[in-house]
Amino acid sequence: MFKINNLTLFSIDGSQYTYKFEHGINYFKGKNSSGKTEFYSFIDFMFGSSEDIRKKPWYANSLEKATMVFQVDNIQYSITRTRKPSENYLRYLNDDESHCIDLREYKDKLNSIFARDIELLKNIRNFTDEDLTYRTFTMFNFLGEKRQGSIQDFFDKCSDIKYSTKLTPILNFIFNKNLEKIYELQRELKTLLEEVKQLEINSTKFDFICNQVNSNLHKLGSNSWYNGNNANDVREQLNKIKEMQIVVKKKSEKNIAELEVMYSNIVEQIKTYENSISDFKQLEKDNKNRKILLQKLNKLLEENDSFDYLISPLKKMVSELDATISFNKYMISDNTIKEMKKQRDLLKEEIKRNDSRFKLYTLEDKAKAIALIEEYLSEDIKSSDKDLTEKRKRIRELKNALKILQSLDDSEKITELSKFITDLYKSAKDISSVVSDDIKQEGFQIQYLKRGNILQPMIVKTVVDEDNKSAKKEKANYYIGSMARHTLIQLCGYLGFLKMLLEEDKYPLIPILVLDHISKPFDQNNSKAIGRVITNAFNTIGKENLQVFMFDDKTYETLDIEPDYSESLATKDKSKTGFNPFYFPPEDGKNIKE
Repeated sequence: MFKINNLTLFSIDGSQYTYKFEHGINYFKGKNSSGKTEFYSFIDFMFGSSEDIRKKPWYANSLEKATMVFQVDNIQYSITRTRKPSENYLRYLNDDESHCIDLREYKDKLNSIFARDIELLKNIRNFTDEDLTYRTFTMFNFLGEKRQGSIQDFFDKCSDIKYSTKLTPILNFIFNKNLEKIYELQRELKTLLEEVKQLEINSTKFDFICNQVNSNLHKLGSNSWYNGNNANDVREQLNKIKEMQIVVKKKSEKNIAELEVMYSNIVEQIKTYENSISDFKQLEKDNKNRKILLQKLNKLLEENDSFDYLISPLKKMVSELDATISFNKYMISDNTIKEMKKQRDLLKEEIKRNDSRFKLYTLEDKAKAIALIEEYLSEDIKSSDKDLTEKRKRIRELKNALKILQSLDDSEKITELSKFITDLYKSAKDISSVVSDDIKQEGFQIQYLKRGNILQPMIVKTVVDEDNKSAKKEKANYYIGSMARHTLIQLCGYLGFLKMLLEEDKYPLIPILVLDHISKPFDQNNSKAIGRVITNAFNTIGKENLQVFMFDDKTYETLDIEPDYSESLATKDKSKTGFNPFYFPPEDGKNIKE
């Protein structure tokens, strides 16, 4: 259970004023320039927005701080924000005043309150690859005046890039039906990544030791080559050198000139093969396009076969190209290129080894080389290439599987959400002419589309075939230009999402809906639809589960609202001119904004 109990404003001179709230609907009426939008924004400010109220004239010389008391599961908290962003307070209500904290710590503490399931929050972060907190989920809480009537990307806060970039991964998480499988694969992926990291460290060490041993073997004039698995052979060579025995070189050993010619030849062969592969791929692509063209031409022939003589040569050419491509596939083998590249690398190493034969080293250099080789051979190392290859392959497979699973939507969940939104909208049919007109359309419904976060009105249309012999009914988009319709649909979308998220009870969500001047697009005859929709939403959600704050210039009776608490922002005697009770605008009223 959640409830904001009250909000107390403190002036610079020590005066204070308290707004008290109730479960359900809290309605605040105010004329223009009475601070309705400021009150709307101030609720977000108290919950951690980064707005600097010192820059606003109606706070600059009047408001010192504000304290909000709210309760979560019968635990009451007191949060305070001051004029200075770095001075904030958060404590249990019955505790003494705590020390001040900066905004980052303030939001961290609020996050620990609203994100009760830390493991779930970790899962959301792993799934979305985003650092998400309760602040991100405030996009579901605020519907302001600026973006009323938006049914595409319909959440108000998504006009801000810091929210819009996080919406898609959040929606993917909310509507995914493979979460358990995804968590399982992510755990495996995390383990593999850690193992690969360690193997890469081992591989780097392995390569370093092999290179150092071989480098020092060159100094000794040895023809041995250390590969990590022949330490005993290298030690035997060292013993012979130390005993002043002549090391016999292989008779087949080639000089540098021969090796460089062989290296150049094999590099040219590799280039030839790679160019052939590139040409083959282009040929295959072109032939695929010819086949598509041929299919279209064949359809034309079904209607008129007199053009067959024109298409026959193309058929023949495509058939011949198919045979050529098949032959190329046979001729060009990936294994061939792989082997050639392996030979190239071996030749490169051979050239490097032979190069040392033309350098002279002193006895001291050779003694140091022997000592270093013996030290390196004492290290327990082995090649990690095979393990790395297998694990990297598995990582690629996991990433591809995760990408597919994360994009699969729970169609039943989306259908259920769409139905609730549609039913909410239809509930105003007896009180709103615009809704009544819409539902007269055959098959009218509001379909939620996750891609684009769209609330799409749809109807059923009868489509007649060109031959006029048969007709069938199909769903079609229903385009309506009325701002009032769009705003009512948008409100239903907000309430639909809040119902769904609150029922699942696992997201770091503040259970409030804050509405600023929602009646603006409505005429007097249709404004009652707002109250009807909200009332029907509460019948399902429950007033104890969702707290609504409404700021408007119309009376609540006009909107068919039955508030649980209501208050006027300005008094008739002008002792209070608006939301901030300590601010009194100049008589011309020009330096205060809505």
